[in-house]
Amino acid sequence: MLRKLLVIMVAAAIGVFSLSGCKEKSEEEAAEDYTAEAKEEINQENRDAELDAIEQAMEEDMAAEP
Repeated sequence: MLRKLLVIMVAAAIGVFSLSGCKEKSEEEAAEDYTAEAKEEINQENRDAELDAIEQAMEEDMAAEP
């Protein structure tokens, strides 16, 4: 009886957690994460190459739009 009750409780908990889903980040949180990551990856030595890569990606995105 106790085992059956535990199984039901675990199944219910799994159901509740799966239905609740993941929290999406706000645009502000995403921008903060991006800024922190960029500060770690981009330095004086590689800034021109990083800027060129960003500009290239933007050009490709704009060219892909109808």
